Amino acid sequence: MAYSCTDFADDVLNDMVIRSWIKPEQYGPDDTQAQCDAVLGAISDADVSLRLAADAKQFLAELLDAVETLTSTAGQHGALVLANVVYLQTAILKGGVIELTREEAEDFAFIRGLPSGERWWKHVSEVE
Repeated sequence: MAYSCTDFADDVLNDMVIRSWIKPEQYGPDDTQAQCDAVLGAISDADVSLRLAADAKQFLAELLDAVETLTSTAGQHGALVLANVVYLQTAILKGGVIELTREEAEDFAFIRGLPSGERWWKHVSEVE
């Protein structure tokens, strides 16, 4: 028996449902436009997630090139700064921000000296 376009579409949809990338409620069994929209939406979300993951990886690589070890970061700048490094990497990964007081931001400002420091700093928000 030949593998049809319908078989292929069903396999793709079923796999994406199993992975929780789409939900069956997003489309009907005979609504190919809704099926396509669900799949393309999932692909778009995955593309964004991959870019954010690449950014988070680049941030850590730049940081480690500058400080050599995370332990030395804590030794030089303190445990709170090290914690904020982890929070910042998570914020980059999620496309969010961390909130720092002015004093915390001053202690953390060495991040701006990284090759992409201004890019990373966009994920930092100063609060009162």
